[in-house]
Amino acid sequence: MGVIKKQSTISAIFSYIGVVVGFVTSALIMPKILDTNQIGLIKLIVAVSGVFSGIFSLGVGQLLIRSYQKFDSEKEKRSKLYGVAIKVVIFGSLLAIPFYIFGVDSLFNLKSDSLRFTKGTTFLTLVYLTIVARIFYSAIFGYYRMQNEIIIDAFIQNIFHKLGVLVLLVALFLEYFNFSTFIYLYIILYLFFPIIIIYYFQKKKDVDKEVHQIDLLGRKKKSRFSSIEKKEFLNLLLFGTLTTIGGSLFLYVDTLMVNFYLSESEVGIYGTMFLFGMIVIIPARSLKSISVSVLSKSFQANDFKEITEIYKKSSITLLVIGGYIFIGVWSNMYSVFGYLPESFELGKYVVLFIGIGQLLDMVTGVNNEIIAVSPKYKLNTYFIILSIFLGVGINLWLIPQYGITGAAIATMGTILFVNLMRLITVYKYFKIHPFSTSTIKIILLIVGLTLLMEVIPNIENHFINLLIKGSLITIIYLPIVYYSKVSEDLNQMIDKLLKTVFLRK
Repeated sequence: MGVIKKQSTISAIFSYIGVVVGFVTSALIMPKILDTNQIGLIKLIVAVSGVFSGIFSLGVGQLLIRSYQKFDSEKEKRSKLYGVAIKVVIFGSLLAIPFYIFGVDSLFNLKSDSLRFTKGTTFLTLVYLTIVARIFYSAIFGYYRMQNEIIIDAFIQNIFHKLGVLVLLVALFLEYFNFSTFIYLYIILYLFFPIIIIYYFQKKKDVDKEVHQIDLLGRKKKSRFSSIEKKEFLNLLLFGTLTTIGGSLFLYVDTLMVNFYLSESEVGIYGTMFLFGMIVIIPARSLKSISVSVLSKSFQANDFKEITEIYKKSSITLLVIGGYIFIGVWSNMYSVFGYLPESFELGKYVVLFIGIGQLLDMVTGVNNEIIAVSPKYKLNTYFIILSIFLGVGINLWLIPQYGITGAAIATMGTILFVNLMRLITVYKYFKIHPFSTSTIKIILLIVGLTLLMEVIPNIENHFINLLIKGSLITIIYLPIVYYSKVSEDLNQMIDKLLKTVFLRK
């Protein structure tokens, strides 16, 4: 777990900086500068580019995850694998063009007359370039992630992008440009993603240098892939494509369906409150990202002892951290709505259901990553596709009746379904599960403390209310977690922190 701890800790620092910046941007500035229709347009840009980039990356992530460790002793083939990935995403970018042209009008179905923005050729071209940038970024980062390099991704996603959006919003507020220019500049931020990561790895000395001599056209005769290997690549790309289609729709189908049934105004409210629920899963992202490489090596070595250890430790550690964040967010919604415009109260229960969904994902640990690097990786594809049908069905049922709350319930339901399928699969084929008596203790603590915070009356001053409730949650939650010793890793981190503080004194 050493590599995981180091990389995930630094990535988590960037992630939490991003959370703070993102909170300031999304909760304190954006709702004050933009109306819900304008925020909705931003969410639609993210959703459309996310769906297209996920689909037309053509499963390159699956190719890298499954193939990288197989060429551990063949460095030249590893570098050529990078070349294969780049060629795949070039083809995917071109393949996306006709689908984008024919589908973009229905996806950007803008209904508000007060939006003060008109779809034009410049806008649609920039969105397509954003799709291409995200496709290439997925391939480049996917390759280096297999070398346990995840810090740069955390920096780009959480520091560069979120600070960039904040700067643009401030400039818009100061009237340096209008909303249309803001949208163009917002889109352009994504175009820097692949540029930054390429520059970073060109300068970094301790990563695979052979990648910089990639022969994209495959003209070098050395270390050619065999016909069997090429067939396996095609198989991986096929199932990877089905997985990413499902994964992309899994992430964004709710946003697109809210826009279809309601309007971009409700998309703006839903997307903003969705972020509060998503704060819960921030700690899981860096750990899950770096665990892919370690789990892949463990499967290659048939080391199920390490796989089991990672599985169990990830589950309880993420549940403890996620539970603390969930209680903090949900118990302070009174303070949040005291600042936000009144229209955002429509999304209160979006926070609850999305937060619960993320906790369900965290308590199941790295089950998705275990299946992804195992011989049963194809099952992930089937689960995601089934979950999409389920999610669309629930959305069709609940959005017309309950609006954006119905969309949040549908998302929670699909998260529960897909993780149950993964849990059953991991246990059936590998005879391991992530749970223990500590899991039950922490769930009871989360439920009990959440109910306690609901009973405690709110103070009219929203800032003081936030301070008091946040302090109470910390004073109660952290000592119980520490002295009950439910997570060895967290106790070690706290001990190290306390030791450092006292030594300095």
